[in-house]
Amino acid sequence: MSWRGKKFGALNATEIDEFLAGPWIARLACLKPDGAPYVVPVWYHWDGEAFWIVPRARSEWAHYMAADPRVSLVVDEPEPPIRKVLCEGRALVVEEPVGPVLANGEKSLWNRIGEEHTGPRYLGDKAAEYRGSVNVEPCWTFKIVPDKLTTWQGFGWHKRYFHAELHDDGKAS
Repeated sequence: MSWRGKKFGALNATEIDEFLAGPWIARLACLKPDGAPYVVPVWYHWDGEAFWIVPRARSEWAHYMAADPRVSLVVDEPEPPIRKVLCEGRALVVEEPVGPVLANGEKSLWNRIGEEHTGPRYLGDKAAEYRGSVNVEPCWTFKIVPDKLTTWQGFGWHKRYFHAELHDDGKAS
């Protein structure tokens, strides 16, 4: 097999779910009130249909998303097989800043996401220690529903990037 890897091209649904379950940091782009882009690295949880993001109550970018829900998000890996998922979508406020326990005594959604998904995935056996130190702080819960999801894996280029006239055989390969 060539150095380009076993496979290149779009990921299928199973490959997307498997990849997004990895320990990758996403970069989330939102819009500031003046229209300028703002990009921040974030932990995320992918449920197979949407990304779940949990910013702290005082995170400026959470307020930006609440005011203008248009976002983009990219998750990629730095080493082969070089997979990536790009999402264009809308950030829906599911919980405004709340503490770890709701008035009815139930755990907040952001707290459950942290306990069940992001904490263990990113921190392993240190998750409980980390969560114990921050679990009193209020957080938002956003659900990012993709309007468009673009994926890729491997080192090959998609054919749309090639100019056939620049290749000896006249074909974009």
